Amino acid sequence: MNKPIHNSGIGQQVENSEIHGGIQATQGNKNVQVHGEGNILTFNQTEILQISEKQITSRVLIISSPYKGLKTFESRDKELFFGRDNFITTLVDELEHTNLILLFGPSGSGKSSVVRAGLIPWLERKYRTGFINLTFTPDADPFDSFYTSLRTNKYQQAEVNLAREVKEETLIQVVNNLKKSSEFWLIFIDQFEELFTISDEHKRREFINGLMKLSQAKLPGVKIMATMRADFLERLSDFPQLVEATQKHRPMIVKMQSNELRLAIEQPAAHHGMIFETGLVDKIITEVQGQAGCLPLLQYTLKLLWEEEVRTGSINDRVLNTSTYEDLGGVTGALQQHVDSIYDNLSPSEKLAGQRIFLKLVGIGESAESGIEWKPVRRRALLSEFRDDERDVLLKLVNENLLVSDADLSKTDSKKELFRSSKSVKSNSTIEITHEILLTCWDKLDNWIQNNRQGIALRNRLYEDVKRWQNKKPEDELWTGSKLEQILELRKDDNFYQVLGGFNDEANRFINASVGLRDRQLKRARMFALIGSTLAGLASVATVYALIQQQEAQEQSIMGIIQSSESRLLANSQLYAMKEAIKAKKQSDSLWIKDQNTRTQVDLALLNTVHSLAVPNTLGGHANWVNAVSFSPNGKMLASASSDNTVKLWNSETGKEIRTLTGHIKVVQGVSFSPNGKMLVSVSSDRTIKLWDAYTGKLIKTLTGHTDSVNGISFSPDGKTIASASGDNTVKLWNTNTGELIKILAKHTNFVLRISFSPDGKTIASASGDNTIKLWDADTGKEIKTLRGHQNVVRAVSFSANGKTLASASDDKTVKLWNTDTGEPIKTLAGQKSEVYGISFSPDGKMLASASRDSTVKLWNTDSGELIKTLIGHGSTVYGVSFSPDGKTIASASADNTVKFWNTDTGKEVKTLAGHKNYVNAASFSPDGKMLASASGDQTVKLWDAETGKLIKTLTGHENYVNAASFSPNGKMLASASGDKTVKLWDTDSGKVIRTLIGHGNTVHGVSFSPDGKILASASGDKTIKLWNTDSGRVIKTLREHTSEVIGVSFNPDGKILASASRDGTVKLWHTYSGELIQTLAEHGDTVNGVSFSPDGKMLVSASADKTVKLWDTSSGKLIKTLIGHTNFVYKVSFSRDGKMLASVGADNTVKLWKWDVDYLLKEGCDFMREYFKTYPPEDESEKKMCDGVGM
Repeated sequence: MNKPIHNSGIGQQVENSEIHGGIQATQGNKNVQVHGEGNILTFNQTEILQISEKQITSRVLIISSPYKGLKTFESRDKELFFGRDNFITTLVDELEHTNLILLFGPSGSGKSSVVRAGLIPWLERKYRTGFINLTFTPDADPFDSFYTSLRTNKYQQAEVNLAREVKEETLIQVVNNLKKSSEFWLIFIDQFEELFTISDEHKRREFINGLMKLSQAKLPGVKIMATMRADFLERLSDFPQLVEATQKHRPMIVKMQSNELRLAIEQPAAHHGMIFETGLVDKIITEVQGQAGCLPLLQYTLKLLWEEEVRTGSINDRVLNTSTYEDLGGVTGALQQHVDSIYDNLSPSEKLAGQRIFLKLVGIGESAESGIEWKPVRRRALLSEFRDDERDVLLKLVNENLLVSDADLSKTDSKKELFRSSKSVKSNSTIEITHEILLTCWDKLDNWIQNNRQGIALRNRLYEDVKRWQNKKPEDELWTGSKLEQILELRKDDNFYQVLGGFNDEANRFINASVGLRDRQLKRARMFALIGSTLAGLASVATVYALIQQQEAQEQSIMGIIQSSESRLLANSQLYAMKEAIKAKKQSDSLWIKDQNTRTQVDLALLNTVHSLAVPNTLGGHANWVNAVSFSPNGKMLASASSDNTVKLWNSETGKEIRTLTGHIKVVQGVSFSPNGKMLVSVSSDRTIKLWDAYTGKLIKTLTGHTDSVNGISFSPDGKTIASASGDNTVKLWNTNTGELIKILAKHTNFVLRISFSPDGKTIASASGDNTIKLWDADTGKEIKTLRGHQNVVRAVSFSANGKTLASASDDKTVKLWNTDTGEPIKTLAGQKSEVYGISFSPDGKMLASASRDSTVKLWNTDSGELIKTLIGHGSTVYGVSFSPDGKTIASASADNTVKFWNTDTGKEVKTLAGHKNYVNAASFSPDGKMLASASGDQTVKLWDAETGKLIKTLTGHENYVNAASFSPNGKMLASASGDKTVKLWDTDSGKVIRTLIGHGNTVHGVSFSPDGKILASASGDKTIKLWNTDSGRVIKTLREHTSEVIGVSFNPDGKILASASRDGTVKLWHTYSGELIQTLAEHGDTVNGVSFSPDGKMLVSASADKTVKLWDTSSGKLIKTLIGHTNFVYKVSFSRDGKMLASVGADNTVKLWKWDVDYLLKEGCDFMREYFKTYPPEDESEKKMCDGVGM
């Protein structure tokens, strides 16, 4: 066997001896030379003690591994650091001749280790207590990094605060103030290249200039050492003084020779009492010698070898075995196999998060050795760049030593606490891949990198430019042309969000600023072209520019008038506000070029002022408590769900009761017709769902399985599946035909309130009291995503028409928008104060009806946004509203035990359907109008034949009240949300639970299907939104940024963005696919109760308990307008199908319709002004003429 040589340390006297293997040590007075097979190494002040095999194995066995794996050697590891004595001598000699050294070498060559565990211990032994070790790796602020190194040397904060000052004099001032004459300072800057990759540009320049000043001062006992990757050498060209000063003092670390490698392999084992099997060391040396980056691979393999011998008990034999080494795959295979096993033990969602994490930590560089222009390198990232749902995986990878963080663990109870939330780490805490060797020696990561080269390269180039732009934000640093178009395409790419994790916040701000610049330039270009072509060459370029400047001045003037109108309105000077709005409109009509943004602002000013002067019609007549209503698809029947434990079917033309469906023994929370109208489903607090024949009223099936109230119900678009949401924390999917429970979706940790199928029926969304929304695969029942972000109960979820966006509403006063593909939050709309329980658009989209806690129903003109009528008559909370298919009648359900029919033209009450004895939470028609589903506090969902009023099925299974039910776009599935913390998916044909979606930790308030039906979003009291795959029932993502209950969710028309509303007062927008939070809209002053996208997806509207409705630009997240008019909480808002009208429902007993038709708004405003001038003629003659030609 090979006989190890043990380094005894400086100053020990040993005898000359010779051992087996041909290595001989001879002692000199100062240096020791070791001769072996033609090699001579000189060890500066190092002496070698030769120990026999027997002496080594007779030592006390130290079980812990003496090998570092992928970690860097530190000063404390000096007793285990071997094989670099010759190079340490070189470094010591360099320090004798200069005070500034740049140590170069490729990644994996051991630069950091040779300084930390070789040179620094040498200096410690020489200078003892007088040695001050100031080691640091620069981050975004290198001055702060220097400050931290001073603090670790026990200097008091007051003494070293100066070190944080960003100026080139700082370093020399610190040394002069603190250094004692008896001290020797080594300022060691490890990974000097980070100054060029992570540090702020201004701070980098000041710091490097400061290093030069310190070096040039030649202060005694002060040395500067830095390590740097060789491929960054060209980056020094911007600092010619540094290049010149280090020209002769840039040692390049050399590859270890075979005898050095032997020392590095054998001696650590000998130190712990172990030897190697004969021939194994030679085998290892042969495998690694000459291989790039071999040292970390060597250390990692030896560490695994040691740990495997410990695991099997072979360590007690005192020999490291060849067979164990080969089983591990040798040096080339050990790392690969081990990292693969770590990755393979992750769950599917964790694997996706792990891939995202690794690729966020990959940068690009150039290989100085190979000449390759593109090569992967480690990138140090801020911990704050990682989402909360990636934290658990981050922790696992850190614990497995694949990642390393500089976060201070001494100030936290555990790593878990540190990594648990982005709020628990310092803003400058960073994380990186432990060693660059992983990028090339782990095939899986190498493949990921190669498959995403373009995205990584573009992202990193962007981040470099963002850093330069951040401080002063100059326009000339922004991206234009093809670079901007490339990055915009990448930002739209769902795969980019899923695999690379999207862009960080700073990059998104940079991109948005670049888009703004582009749009301004395009606008000027269009104006130039239009004016130039109009003048047909008659004007000079100077004249055209003058006209452009005139246009821009007019636009600024109009915006000033609009601001004046808004100020007048806030001061309750409605008349003057109206005058200013009309004036702005007139001026905008005179513009050469009609700018869309200016036009929108003018329209909104008219909308606000006209609304403030309108006197709505008020109609009364309602008396008591019905929870939900739903029209049959053909409009001939209405189903109502009540707290009297019954569902009633009514002839919608005559108002006569057709039949009463009895069977529930507790509150009926909701009803919904199947898409073909043949069945009706009802849900109840009695924990059942009932399916009824809508024509005969016969109970077809009672679905049981929920253990708490069934709160919500939804048919799938094809009607074959029913989904139910329950207080038992689950969502259940039922086969409508057989009533068989298909699946239980049980990931919620609190009651599920609402459930909704996506339009294509493939995804179910559930809203829960656990503050989350879950998206489930409707086929498999698997959780696709859990959408986390809400901080309180999620009350409702709703898919956009194309299923790509989900919106959630929560008790945390916010609405969140989520991307259903990624589960990422797009935006948060914040600041509202109260609830609207139900809203419904007329079939033609021209009107919106809203039901409110204030006992009223309001009708709104969706074109103008104007309140048309307030329908007064209910004697208690109105829970739901529904238009008949022909749009001529509105049905409202109330806690006064009645259903009222209203004529949409006159606003008059047509009839009242009375007879319920308890509350029904929600009612929903199937897409074809033939079935009505009702969700009830009796824990069931009932399916009703919308024409006959017959109960088709009762869907039971929820264990608490059912808050909401929603049909999938094809009507085949129904999703129900419940207080039992679950969402249930039901087969609308069989009435059977397809699956129960479990995952929320509190009530699920609402659910919403994506437009394609593949994703369901659920909003919960557990402060989260969950995105569920409707096929599998799996949670895709949990969106967790809200700080209170999530009340509702809504998808945008293409389904890519989800909006959520929460009690935390915000609306959040999420990228559906990645689950990334795009934006938080935080202008509301109280709970946000509801959100709704405009049909074109360009605007989002939010309703709040702060008595306001807010309009937002979805692309920028900017607040467009605040609509003021409600005198109490605003519960719900919704756009009409044509987007021309907005309806809002408030606790002030009103529903307001806001019309967007600018001609209508102008006519209304001018009509008012004419009437006013009849009584109070204006002194200014121009005011009389301001409305000439308008509406005449």
